[in-house]
Amino acid sequence: MTAQGEAWFTARGLVKRYGGVTALNGVDLDLNAGSVVGLIGPNGAGKSTLSKLLAGVVSPSEGQFAIDGEAVRFSDPAGAQASGLILMPQEIAVLPGSTVIDNVTLGDERTRWGLRDGDACRKETEAALAVIGLDVDPMAHAGSLPAPYQRMLMMARAVHRKARLLILDEPTAGLAEHEADLVVQAVRRLQDNSLTMIFVSHHLSEVASLADRVTCVREAKVAADLRGDEITKDALVELLLDVRPEDEAEVRETKASVTRDPAPTLEVQDVTGSRLRGVSVAAHRGEVLGITGLLGSGVSELVGFLVGAEGPATGAYKLHGEALRIGSPADALRHGIGYLPGDRTRASFAKLPIRQNVSLPALRAWFGRLGLVSRSREARLAGEALDKLSVQGDHERNISALSGGNQQRALVSRLLAADAPVLILDEPTVGVDIRARGELWSALRGLADDRVVIVASGDPEELAALADRVVCIRHGEVAAVLTGDEISERSITAAIA
Repeated sequence: MTAQGEAWFTARGLVKRYGGVTALNGVDLDLNAGSVVGLIGPNGAGKSTLSKLLAGVVSPSEGQFAIDGEAVRFSDPAGAQASGLILMPQEIAVLPGSTVIDNVTLGDERTRWGLRDGDACRKETEAALAVIGLDVDPMAHAGSLPAPYQRMLMMARAVHRKARLLILDEPTAGLAEHEADLVVQAVRRLQDNSLTMIFVSHHLSEVASLADRVTCVREAKVAADLRGDEITKDALVELLLDVRPEDEAEVRETKASVTRDPAPTLEVQDVTGSRLRGVSVAAHRGEVLGITGLLGSGVSELVGFLVGAEGPATGAYKLHGEALRIGSPADALRHGIGYLPGDRTRASFAKLPIRQNVSLPALRAWFGRLGLVSRSREARLAGEALDKLSVQGDHERNISALSGGNQQRALVSRLLAADAPVLILDEPTVGVDIRARGELWSALRGLADDRVVIVASGDPEELAALADRVVCIRHGEVAAVLTGDEISERSITAAIA
């Protein structure tokens, strides 16, 4: 066994390649008993790859592991679990129709005379629940438990399986703040029981409060390693952004002077759903309103409510001061609310010409005599909308022939053709190259002169360049509303993390 205070688990020179792409490049790791290592980094930095390597989900292209000084190799998750390395995924993974006992012990039950020993399984379940501080009926169905209890149940399963390393992937995603606190307290209890943990999270305040060491991964490599008093939320924000405070003083994008209507064009009040908890938002003509939050914060649910795509949610909806009910995105468009989802494959018809992709929502208004569409009128009006977004070339080409940036501008042109005074865009520049992204930002700012433009984005740089106000959502609630000079990549990240 490893001596007290020494690393019981080590990884050296971890490399993972997928074809010609290097997802992880030369990472070393040392883990001590009872330590909590925070793992942070921007999306695509290599955090998920490192977690999967440690859990045996994938095998390294290069590098080696050692446990208690002995070299080990894992060919699958079962092999890693046998060595005490367990990954708790971001998604809740319980058997909802089975009891708490079954969820904790299934696959690792105590037996007697070749049969499952129910009494022993119950006692072991109660012991595992006690370690994490979860007081529930062992005979209750897992599906009847609230979300934070289901997360803690997954931890109890790892305790029962005698985990030595528990990799927690975004364990508080989608939880309200008070619910996340329950999970954080459970992590502290596990630490007190000498369980080693890797805490993967974008919630930097949680990382700062829990971790005795933080590793930042950037571009497939370890960019920094903080320990002890070096770990503060501000320090983690700086690592995550890789931006110096003085750099943020520079103007990234010249914003037009804002002359917004004093009265909101669109407003929603006290929106509550599966993740949202009393969120209110107002959007005015003449400004770009940004909405942002981490994955699971409730941003997607809010956008769904705004465009009528979300399931059961409660809240008041007003357009031009009048109460409104919207049942679908098509219904929203009939009221002048245009929506562009982040996934272009959902929004476009790849085998149709650009002209038809733009004109489809507006055809009802473009009918000619006898209810027939005038081809010349359609081409003229679609062309005018495309010209406003500077989509050049032959409009009879299939939209799939356009670059990502031009496809996105063509789809925004569709909303203009439909004469929508309210534009709601979800992740509008995903998959768009840097030059096209800047051009699209400029186009959207121009559209805001006489429209409401709402942009939901997880990219702080985009919102800092584009938005006049930013609504920051954290754990289903509005954490901050930033305006004017308050808006920066740093302030946005700090508000939602």
